[in-house]
Amino acid sequence: MNHRSMRKNPARTAWTVLLLSFCVFCFLVISIPLSIRWYVLHAQEDWPGTLRVTSGTVLLVINEADEPVAVVDTRQVDGDTLIQTDQSSQASLVFLANEDPDSPELATVQIYPTTQVRLVNSHRPRYPLSGDPNTVQIEVRHGRVRVNRSNLEPRGLTFDVTTPHGEAHLGPGSYGIQVTNDQTQVATRIGEAQVDAQGKRVIVVDGLTTTVATNEAPSPPLETSDNLLANGDFQEPLGPPTWLVSHYPEDDPSAGQAEVVTIGDRQAVEFRRINQPPTHTEVGITQVVERNVHDYESLNLQMDVMLRWQSLPGAGEQSSEFPLMLWLDYVDIYGNHQFWTHGFYYQDPPEQWVVTGGQKIPSNVWFPFESGNLFERLTMEGRPAPATINWIKVYASGHNYDSMASEIRLVAR
Repeated sequence: MNHRSMRKNPARTAWTVLLLSFCVFCFLVISIPLSIRWYVLHAQEDWPGTLRVTSGTVLLVINEADEPVAVVDTRQVDGDTLIQTDQSSQASLVFLANEDPDSPELATVQIYPTTQVRLVNSHRPRYPLSGDPNTVQIEVRHGRVRVNRSNLEPRGLTFDVTTPHGEAHLGPGSYGIQVTNDQTQVATRIGEAQVDAQGKRVIVVDGLTTTVATNEAPSPPLETSDNLLANGDFQEPLGPPTWLVSHYPEDDPSAGQAEVVTIGDRQAVEFRRINQPPTHTEVGITQVVERNVHDYESLNLQMDVMLRWQSLPGAGEQSSEFPLMLWLDYVDIYGNHQFWTHGFYYQDPPEQWVVTGGQKIPSNVWFPFESGNLFERLTMEGRPAPATINWIKVYASGHNYDSMASEIRLVAR
């Protein structure tokens, strides 16, 4: 339409402008609320992880070109950060429900010695109205990690792990991932993992393992180990036929309590004696095993430990009163009765008190303990290897204490 025709027919021009303006108005009326709604429902924000060093010194490489940063306690970790442990260091990368340090843990990555893990990215919805899940993606370049994924978040959580050989999508549960130069092994303790490589997918559920070799599809799930303990996750109450509660002195009602408690999304047994007289007591749980282990090549005792309080520093004057302790009773290959103990403490003892048979760990955090292969460990300590496991006891000893144990397993391969 040229200027002459517009002058000849101003009414048509006015209606054209009015209709175009109305169309633009309708478009804006519809699109602006929809855009705002989409943004509120799908906007994401960074979700930093909290790195907690449980032993030694951990290195962080925030930018591949930067120098590593040494961390010995706690530090916030953002996406695209490489975490490295050496032979003497160990850490956990925790994703909390909110900024409160005491808020529930939605996911935890236990990072074992000589491991390289990169936090690729981690996001969560910016606004509460969103139904999108939280997302975490990590890359395990080498070494071993254990992932505990909660089911506490109502909107859900997408947790993906990539390795040089494939990738795994983890549902709520507990998983072990081991990466070497030649292969990746994904083991499911509890839950379901979807493992993808070379265009193939394998689903790995409770107690099964799959292996992904270089340039190969995942192997069929196999049951490669036996857990010789029952109810180590405390989904069932204490008592026969699994864990028997004991006290010392037996007739002392103030000798401490052992009971199953819920911590986040896990069940644990808590050993507790608070504000009682400063006298020696013990409270523990014992499980009779009575299993011959001749046919196994490896025997690994695993347990998650949390120490909240101990009134006696170290392990007491005689190194026998740990706030949490393991006792493994067995018959060796020569038919002789033997036992092995290992304790945990967080409070340093006086100089004149020497701690033996135990280790110092941080307080108020879950510490993943693994004995390593007990056949080799006991031999190195000058003890004959076990032939039959009689029983295992987990207990607290001392004056006053508050400690917890969870995910107790005696894994035989």
